[in-house]
Amino acid sequence: MKDTLLSLAVLVGILGMSALFTNWFARTMYNRCDACGTLNARRRDACRSCGAPLK
Repeated sequence: MKDTLLSLAVLVGILGMSALFTNWFARTMYNRCDACGTLNARRRDACRSCGAPLK
């Protein structure tokens, strides 16, 4: 029973850390357009979908 709970805790920890890393990576690499909500690379000056200027 202890082994099962430990395995479950490790699994939840790995999934939680990967979710946090993915969220951090997306926030640092992409901007969200205020006009349409499309994700755009940080290097872009205008939205790739609607053409609105990005901050």
